[in-house]
Amino acid sequence: MNEQEREIDLMEILALLKRHIYLFIAIILIVMTFTVAQIYRMVKIYSSTATIEIEPKAANVLGGNMEVIQSGTQGNVFANKDYYATQYEIIQSRAVAQKVLEMVPGENVLEYLGFDLEKIEPDKIKDIDPIAVLLTKITVSPQKNSNIVRISVEDKDPEKAAFLANAVASSYIEFNLEKKYFETKDAARWLMDQSVSLKQNLENSEMMLFEFKQSNNVLATTFEAKQELLSNRIIKLTNTLTDQEIRRNALTAKIEEYAHLNIDNPEDGFFKEISKENPIIGNLKLKYLEVVSKINESEQVYGEKHPKVVTLLADKENIEKTFKSEIEGVVSSYNLELKMLDNEMKKNRKMLSDSQTEAINLNKLDINYSKLRREVETNKKLYDIVLERSKEADLSALLKNNNIRMIDRALVSKIPVKPRKQIILLAGFAIALVLASLAVFLVEFFDTKFKSFKELETISGKSLLGIIPKFQQIETSQFKEIAFEDKSGKNLAVEAFRSLRTNIKLSNPDSRLKVMLVTSSVPHEGKTIVSSNLAASYSVAGKKVLLIDADMRKPRVHKVFGLKNEKGLSTLIVGEHSMDDVVNRNVYEGLDVVTAGIIPPNPAELLESSRFADILKDFSEIYDVVIIDTPPLSPVSDAATIAPMTDGLILAVNISETPRDVFKSVIANISKPGITRLGVVVNNIDFKQEKKFKSYYGYSYYHSSYYKSNYYYYTSSEDGQTKKKKKHS
Repeated sequence: MNEQEREIDLMEILALLKRHIYLFIAIILIVMTFTVAQIYRMVKIYSSTATIEIEPKAANVLGGNMEVIQSGTQGNVFANKDYYATQYEIIQSRAVAQKVLEMVPGENVLEYLGFDLEKIEPDKIKDIDPIAVLLTKITVSPQKNSNIVRISVEDKDPEKAAFLANAVASSYIEFNLEKKYFETKDAARWLMDQSVSLKQNLENSEMMLFEFKQSNNVLATTFEAKQELLSNRIIKLTNTLTDQEIRRNALTAKIEEYAHLNIDNPEDGFFKEISKENPIIGNLKLKYLEVVSKINESEQVYGEKHPKVVTLLADKENIEKTFKSEIEGVVSSYNLELKMLDNEMKKNRKMLSDSQTEAINLNKLDINYSKLRREVETNKKLYDIVLERSKEADLSALLKNNNIRMIDRALVSKIPVKPRKQIILLAGFAIALVLASLAVFLVEFFDTKFKSFKELETISGKSLLGIIPKFQQIETSQFKEIAFEDKSGKNLAVEAFRSLRTNIKLSNPDSRLKVMLVTSSVPHEGKTIVSSNLAASYSVAGKKVLLIDADMRKPRVHKVFGLKNEKGLSTLIVGEHSMDDVVNRNVYEGLDVVTAGIIPPNPAELLESSRFADILKDFSEIYDVVIIDTPPLSPVSDAATIAPMTDGLILAVNISETPRDVFKSVIANISKPGITRLGVVVNNIDFKQEKKFKSYYGYSYYHSSYYKSNYYYYTSSEDGQTKKKKKHS
């Protein structure tokens, strides 16, 4: 919202208050008078306050680890918060209030609390709850970030207020002591009962542990030693089996290697890895290679049959036999070793399985043993704790140690706290303003009249074409209702109609407006005066103008110009007369007028006829401007029927009389395709009486004196901007 809009809104609110200023002031005066009267009728109330301190827990006078037993959980911040909230509720409880009433002097508590028993029926006295009455007087006010609490009591008697405040504080302190005493005694009794039960549980658990040891023939230290021994044995057996498995895999690999060896061919064995592992085979390999070498040399020198060659061949055969025998012996030894190793691994696996089973059984036994031992230890601890707390409870019950103490006693106040005159007056004034504003807005809401030109523009959706001020008829003139008859130059209505003529042209600069229709929402809004003066404005400006009275129900144009109405538009449409017969020429400075003629029984049918459309077309070709005066839109539909045949519709409005809802209905009725709405003309407005319409976007019709006022109108430029022009001063 820009500054101009905010200024307009503020002005509208001020104007609204100004219109209903008497109602606004009257409601404020009535409410304030009632408020002042109520203040003087109110009873004076006095308040007294006692101050106490509430610690989370009492001082530990027993020393050591002994504590006074208290209910609740005091310790951390959140627990303390709940504890203090509980204490505030206890202060305002019926139990504390009952103790206070026991301290009240006199025989009748109700009389002390301010009841006049003589004015109360005996049957109703028993229905009065003195505790509830007392609680309404008590106020508890904890002080922020401290342990201080203020207890206030209000009463008509300042001495009673002080007495009751001190009585509430004392009763709460006593109640807290009694509460702790009974809680401690109850706790001691409960602890004693629990200690007997726990002692029996301890004895039972010890007996069960003993019987378990006896039945399993074990000591407490045996389990750990056995577990460690079994653990070491399992680890050692696991490692041994792993080593044996590795050895077995190696033997199996060697046996498989010898199985693939061709023992009939020593060279096959000599040139494999086995010759490196077995020194005997290695020596045979060397001898074999030496003999083969000698055989090859001897055969070349001596030949194959030479005795030396034969001897060498015999040596070679012996080496081969020895090789074969050695290989068989090695394989046999490997198989024997593998068999022995399998027997050892079998025994070790059996030992490992037995050890694991023994370890599992021992763990199960240890679990049961540990369970029984923990039960004995738990029962012993519980028994010791309960026994110790039982002794502490017996001792703390003898103490009168309190965590609540009085800080300041309540004093008799001489200054009343109620009624708070300033606050009540301010509240009354605020209520008065609200009620007065509400009344103004309600009155305004149910008022169906327009409140501003802006409201009219908002509903119509168009800017105002003109604002026609109320003007005095010139009795000496021939045409009393034509503003242009006033030649003094001081008649603002003349300038208003000239501005209307200009604004009509500027409202649709791209269209040629020749045939225009003037109508209104309801009767008596001055649409005939507007159409007649608008036609006169065009004729004065040198235009060839025709004014047609199409209101064939209640015609008035002939009265404005002093014409006869024996023939006119109705007779022209039915064909009884021609155009020349019905046109009254040069009625006012070149203005031609066609009256309504004889009132027909069917005016709507005549206006809807094609004959009427042809007549309008013929007139528009003859005249520069044709203005049609039609019936109001609300009671009949004649204007809406004619509107599509024209170049534009002008709606005359008496803003001080036209209801908003009727105007909205009319706007909706003419906001249809084929109907061009040029805008709205505000007619017959008296700015002296209707001061709420005195100023409008620069219009100023009344200032100091009627004739010294400034008059402005607005025009629209080609770029759509609105400009203000001064017409008369």
